[in-house]
Amino acid sequence: MPRSLARPSFREVDHATVASIAPELADVPIEYIRQHLARQSNEMIAAVNLLSIPSSLPKTHLPSSLDAPVRPSSSAPSSAAFPTHLLAVSSSRGAPSTPNTPTVASFAAQMAASHTCALYPTHSLVLAAHCAALPSLPPSRPSNKSTSVTLPIVPLTVPDASTFPHLHAYLHTKRADTLLAALLPCLAAHIPAPSAASSSAARGYVAQFSQEKLSRLAQTLVSAVYSQAGSQGALQMLMAYAKVVTNLWKNTCAFGIYDTELWGVIDLTYETILSALNRVARQ
Repeated sequence: MPRSLARPSFREVDHATVASIAPELADVPIEYIRQHLARQSNEMIAAVNLLSIPSSLPKTHLPSSLDAPVRPSSSAPSSAAFPTHLLAVSSSRGAPSTPNTPTVASFAAQMAASHTCALYPTHSLVLAAHCAALPSLPPSRPSNKSTSVTLPIVPLTVPDASTFPHLHAYLHTKRADTLLAALLPCLAAHIPAPSAASSSAARGYVAQFSQEKLSRLAQTLVSAVYSQAGSQGALQMLMAYAKVVTNLWKNTCAFGIYDTELWGVIDLTYETILSALNRVARQ
């Protein structure tokens, strides 16, 4: 395993793409746009939760768009909060995301995954404001109907489909703590919530993790994997976690995302796993 996960050369997002989606933001700095979108995340999530959308569709039968029914709500979000597109996501590789002894069930699941695309409602402005390597998206027009939303479907091949929802959720919520818990689920109860200070632009969430705090986190991770997987499975469990964060890193590089907190979480998670692996190896 490499000592660290390298960051690609910085490339800013295309402001013209942002302006084409929201002309009123043409002269607004990208960072202000990102902060504004993060403040709208709860309303965006509420809007997505009102839509009836299948979790996946066959790759060979992807329609150009989908009419998603909107469930009635006493506190309906604004029309701008609803998603603009539906991403049909699949992996560019054929290998399973975690190594397992093949079984009939796992083989059937892998075959099913290779023939389907997972569907993720998304907001084009969120993607455009964060992704320097964003694929071209078809036009999306506001729906005139209050009972459904028409979402253009965008086939999207990524390095790893299994970690895409973690990355996609982070771009919308900017919750570093939630992403860290998703990458190290056995430590979810031990991951601190963001404070008012860490939410400020001057000091991010990851900055609170001193070397001493990272060392304690690694030791907690060792205890957790021993508790869940035993001495025989601890190493394999840590290697599986390392593969997950590496796959998230591949997706982040592929989209050209240069978010400081996102990269901080990737670095923190990877370093914590390496430290835990060293401790397990010594034991």
